Amino acid sequence: MTSVLAFDTSLSSPGAAIVTVSSRGKPVITAMSHVKPDGKSPYALRADIVESWATLFIADNTPAGATADFTYVVREDFHGMSSAQNYPVFAAWTGTEFAAHKFGLAFDKHVTTTKAGRKKTTHGMSQSAIKLAVVGKGTASKDEVADAVRRWTGYTGEFATDDCSDAVAVGLAKLIFEGVIAK
Repeated sequence: MTSVLAFDTSLSSPGAAIVTVSSRGKPVITAMSHVKPDGKSPYALRADIVESWATLFIADNTPAGATADFTYVVREDFHGMSSAQNYPVFAAWTGTEFAAHKFGLAFDKHVTTTKAGRKKTTHGMSQSAIKLAVVGKGTASKDEVADAVRRWTGYTGEFATDDCSDAVAVGLAKLIFEGVIAK
């Protein structure tokens, strides 16, 4: 069975999701979670909260005594315009990486080929590439992403936050990119 552990990373409200692909090739949401650290807390404390939350999420979704076993472990890529934008996201990345490493997991790199034919490696798919893959529109709104996630997975419940549906979209985009599920 193919499964993906996906994170929508931030220090304000990160989301996590596990998406598995059924034997019929249908993606299904297995688990979702989010956390909202106090935005007035120092970055270091918020990063620790993200790490603790991510550790518990992975532990809660790994059978007792087993090693976490996901086909893919992914997050969205991020390129801010300044250190003020980058630092909180990279701090959240660090928190989720520490959590993943506790279970012997590492985040997958994302490799694409440029128009010039060169390989380009990033830490994940861009937000616009995720939206394009899952929604069909690189500038999709949060509501459009949530609606597309429901269509892909058959999920009928409410998402606790946009970050939960965004995390599922990150996982779905990876599955599409790898050819596990088809557009």
